[in-house]
Amino acid sequence: MEFDFWWLPGAALFFALGWLASRKESSKQTSDSKSALPEAYLRGLQSLLGDDQVRAIDAFTDLVRKEPDSLELHLALGHLFRRKGETDRAIRVHQNLLARQDLSPEKRAELLRELALDYIKAGLFDRAEQSLQSLSDSPLAYEAQKLRLDLAQRVRDWPLALSIAKAMLAKATPTQQDVPGPQLLAHLLAEIAQLALQQGNHSDASKALQEAKAQDPDHPRAWIDECLIHIGLCDQEKADDMAMAVLERWPEHAARLADRWLCMKDTSQDSSEGAVLSKIDRFAALEKAYVIEPSYDLLAPLLAYLQAQQGEQACLRFLTQHQAHHKGSLSLLAHLKRRESIPLDDGAMLRAVRLMLEPLASRSARYVCRHCGFQANRHYWQCPGCNQWDRYAPQRADERALN
Repeated sequence: MEFDFWWLPGAALFFALGWLASRKESSKQTSDSKSALPEAYLRGLQSLLGDDQVRAIDAFTDLVRKEPDSLELHLALGHLFRRKGETDRAIRVHQNLLARQDLSPEKRAELLRELALDYIKAGLFDRAEQSLQSLSDSPLAYEAQKLRLDLAQRVRDWPLALSIAKAMLAKATPTQQDVPGPQLLAHLLAEIAQLALQQGNHSDASKALQEAKAQDPDHPRAWIDECLIHIGLCDQEKADDMAMAVLERWPEHAARLADRWLCMKDTSQDSSEGAVLSKIDRFAALEKAYVIEPSYDLLAPLLAYLQAQQGEQACLRFLTQHQAHHKGSLSLLAHLKRRESIPLDDGAMLRAVRLMLEPLASRSARYVCRHCGFQANRHYWQCPGCNQWDRYAPQRADERALN
């Protein structure tokens, strides 16, 4: 979940317009003559509309000096300070306002929220958490919970994020908007499982993943992570079952388990019931997934397996056989690299072409967040740029463009 700050200049503008309306109404009651608009007010509006934050701040600062008791003007100024990145000045504005004794409970809650946003923008997450916790009994309690949930995910406090999300669900009304969904709960539980694995606690990790699967049975992450746990424990029968389930339901995510699954010790000869798969069976299952959802991240472990087991010529045969399925620049470069060694081809020319294309491919063959556009060389469940979940497609950008 992400909090957007794009509306802040508009909010400042509305505050200023409200102040102007009250001033004009007051002037009409006291005098029949038309009073000129304050010069600082006009400068502030013009600067806001022209997106000149520096001049807008100067103009509204001048207004605040002339109207020191105007709460709305102070709020507008705090908005502008925060948007410009001058969080220390925004914090001082809101702290000074909170020290006033004439604030209503609603205004005090609003100021605490603004102060929390200042702290978040400044990276002072512990202070932001304190300000948001103080809003638990206010009219802004649910909004504060949403900000706390976002904050807990930013600092990667997954247990806290899960508890906040469940508390929000428990208090949500049927018409409540922005309620945490099962997808988010499944991701948070999967992150908690990763923490348990880092501590060597496989039992707690498995329990968390089982709960994640119950929360969102149609999301692949918990199934993939559980498969990787069984691979790590060398439990081949369960690993095979989970891997085949993932490949059947989500072949586009086959690359997430391909390398480690292929490298598992082959115990098929030790099984009298034939419940486990051989490496050849696993390779065949992954090859089938590649035909359905081709990607370089799946092609690379398949070629590495063939290289180790059968050599360079086997890799070339595989690439030639599946040439129609290669999508994206990295897959095509892998094919070019193997063809360089064939005497009948102009290997030197192919090598020169490949070397020229490699830097271009490294720039175009990236994963791109569909929310903020953040580019990465690997797939993430949660975007590092905007903290949104499931915003990366399983395929790289150039592979998706060819679909």
